[in-house]
Amino acid sequence: MAKAQLKVLLFLIVLGITLGSMAAAYYIYDKILKPDRRIRDEIATIKKSDLPRIDPGAKRFDAAVDLIREGKIEAGRDGLFKLIQQFPDSPTCVEAKRIIGDINMDQLFSAESKAGKKDYIVQPGDSLALIATKQGTTIDMLIRLNGLMGTVLQPGDHLTILPLNFSIKVDVSDKTVALFRKAGEKEFFFKEYKALDIRLPSAVRIPADMEIKGKSAVADGKPVLSTDPRYSEAEKWLPASRTGVVLRTLPVVKAPSVPSPTPGHPASAVPELEVAPESGVFLAREDLEEMFALVYNGSKLYFVR
Repeated sequence: MAKAQLKVLLFLIVLGITLGSMAAAYYIYDKILKPDRRIRDEIATIKKSDLPRIDPGAKRFDAAVDLIREGKIEAGRDGLFKLIQQFPDSPTCVEAKRIIGDINMDQLFSAESKAGKKDYIVQPGDSLALIATKQGTTIDMLIRLNGLMGTVLQPGDHLTILPLNFSIKVDVSDKTVALFRKAGEKEFFFKEYKALDIRLPSAVRIPADMEIKGKSAVADGKPVLSTDPRYSEAEKWLPASRTGVVLRTLPVVKAPSVPSPTPGHPASAVPELEVAPESGVFLAREDLEEMFALVYNGSKLYFVR
C-alpha cells in the first residue's frame, strides 16, 4: 500500500514539474520570443517594401537654401557646409556642393568682397609674372581678378591681389575633382567639378599624393606664354609630379581627309580611327580654365578612392 502511494506521489511530483516547465516555456515564448520575432518580421517587411527612405539632410538643405534666398548668404553657406560634413550620404549633398562652389567663386571674383584681398601698386620693372611670384598668386588670377585686357603694366597702376592656397583632391571612384582652400591650419571645401574621364597610368596606386608641376598653355600644338594673344583661347594643362598624370581637357580627334572620287574610282569608306590611349584627368574646358587660375606650381594634388 505504501509503495503504491509513493509511486502516486512521485508521479504527481513529476507531472507538476513537467506542467511547470511547460508553463514557464509558454510564458517565455509568449512574452519574449513571440514579440521579438514579430518585430523582426515587421522590420524585414519594411526593408522589402518600396517606402521611400527618410533623408536626414533634406530639412537642413531646405533651411539653408531659404536663408540664401533671404539674402543671408554666409549663414546659408555655413548651413550647407554642416550638411555635407554631418550627412555626406544625403542625396542633397551634390546640389549643396554646387551651391557652395558657386557662392565661393562669386565672392572670390567679386569687387565688393575684400576678404583676403589687398591693393598692390605696380613698381618700375614689374610684370605680371614677377608680381604673381612675389605675391603668391597666378598670372591668370591677376588677369581675371582685375579684368585686364592685356599684360602691359604701368608703374603706379593699382592691382587687386589675392594670395592663393588651394589643393586638389581627385576621387577616382565617383570621378570628382574638388578644390580645397587652406585657412590657417585647416583646409575647407571650396568647389567640386565632375571629371569627364579619369585614366591613370598603371603604375599609379591609389591613394597617391602628388603636386602640380608647372602649368602650360598650348595653341596649334605649340606652347604659348601668357603674353601671347592666343593665350586666352589656348588649351590649358596642369601636369603633376608623376609622369603621365595631368589635368587637361579631352583630346580632340580630327577625322582624316578623304580624297575626292575620280571617274571609275568610287570614294572609299572612311576608316575607323584608333586613338592611342592617353592618361590624365579630363575636365570640361570651362572647369579647367577656372581651376587653372587658382592653382600654381607646387599646389598639392591628392588621389583618393
